[in-house]
Amino acid sequence: MKTTRQKMIERHIDSFPVLPVTVMKLIKVTSDPESSVQDVLAVITPDQSLCLTVLKFANSVLFGHPKRVDSLQLAVSILGFNEVQSIALAKALINSFSKLDPQQKLYIDKFWEHSFICGTIARVIAKDIQVSPDIAFMGGLIHDVGKLVMLETFAADYSTEAWMTTFSNEEMLHSELETFSFTHDQVGGQLLKKWLFPDNLITAVAYHHHPVEATEVKIIAHIIQLADLLTFYCCNQELLGDDDILTVVHRSLPEIDTGWQSIEKPLGNDAIIKWSDWLLDNYEQGSNLKDAFSA
Repeated sequence: MKTTRQKMIERHIDSFPVLPVTVMKLIKVTSDPESSVQDVLAVITPDQSLCLTVLKFANSVLFGHPKRVDSLQLAVSILGFNEVQSIALAKALINSFSKLDPQQKLYIDKFWEHSFICGTIARVIAKDIQVSPDIAFMGGLIHDVGKLVMLETFAADYSTEAWMTTFSNEEMLHSELETFSFTHDQVGGQLLKKWLFPDNLITAVAYHHHPVEATEVKIIAHIIQLADLLTFYCCNQELLGDDDILTVVHRSLPEIDTGWQSIEKPLGNDAIIKWSDWLLDNYEQGSNLKDAFSA
């Protein structure tokens, strides 16, 4: 029998509007192998806010081009259809939470900063291991979206300080489940199902704390799990204490080596150090991309 809080969460997810018409049209166009850049432009041009965001992404260091991109047509060509679709989905998702309590702005801003930085390092990891970088970026960006749903549903109890900006270790996940009848990763997966997101993104979000439990398309979930941890400690280096990042990764994620071996992507310590160092040198790129969504 469902608990009262389970029913509250499910009712709240059911209350979310469907994706905007522009995004639905874009998904249809980008899914058609016969579509052209002009077809994509015809869909997104009426949405000037989305066009500005696409241009800002095309001009970012992480996604962009050596020269300034002023043409929307060139921006779409550089980014590719999948990347443009991911940007549109992310923008729709972010806009759906635009009415959160302004008194919580400090923690919500930190939440989104973490999310965008996580997306950037997830993209770097994915490129290095030859996995779709646009899916990894999107997965990193929205991995904790369930926290926003829970904040809206249980505004009086879901503390922004306690839940929104901390790393969710096993103890916290257990506490979340005991208190609210759901964990945020489960809630995020349910929301993405309602919005008909691709299966690989649903899996990445729903299993980013336990990727070994996913039944298929596990690789993005594994990437997001590691990116999440690296991002947290990059932004909170004082919490490392006397430990180095390798010690923290293997202590916090004891199954990470066997998990990556199971997907035939053995994870070396050199790679973890490389990604951690990249993040420390380039984390501001995540903040810059966050600003692009205010277009």
